[in-house]
Amino acid sequence: MYVKWVIRRHKNEDLAKITFYDAYLVQSYKNTAGEPRQRTIAYLGNLRLINGSFPVIERALFYTRMEEYLRHEVPQELFTEEERIKLYTGLAEIATAPTEEEIQQGAEIHAVWHANYFQAHSLSPSSPGAPFSFFEEDQEEHEISQFDLPVDRGTILGKLGSKLNTPNK
Repeated sequence: MYVKWVIRRHKNEDLAKITFYDAYLVQSYKNTAGEPRQRTIAYLGNLRLINGSFPVIERALFYTRMEEYLRHEVPQELFTEEERIKLYTGLAEIATAPTEEEIQQGAEIHAVWHANYFQAHSLSPSSPGAPFSFFEEDQEEHEISQFDLPVDRGTILGKLGSKLNTPNK
């Protein structure tokens, strides 16, 4: 098995400066006539190349979703440890999984940006109409500081994933 990347340009690339990278898990085999063929085993997801780089959040979401999909949708007899190593090697040729340090830095930038946004608009995170106010629905209101940050990738992505499926009230 190997990773096949399909690259799509944004329709208005001059303005958007975004390129989409779709990843597929592909298996090579020979048909009954002995001719080499390939079959797509799984769609692994996509990444957006924005202004020449893959942002940390893009890579984090891609790898998290891909791992979940592989765990539930790809037959484990096809996906040995050797195949897993080949997969991650193929993915790393385009975009590596984010490190804990990169995720922490991204979370800090995100928190500071939101703190500045809320302050500039005289809002608190749970104010009606505040962006993503439903993230705070079960928590007490408190001041945001740049130090109120999740400390690891699992916390960041776990909270994000569990709240995204919750309807906005």
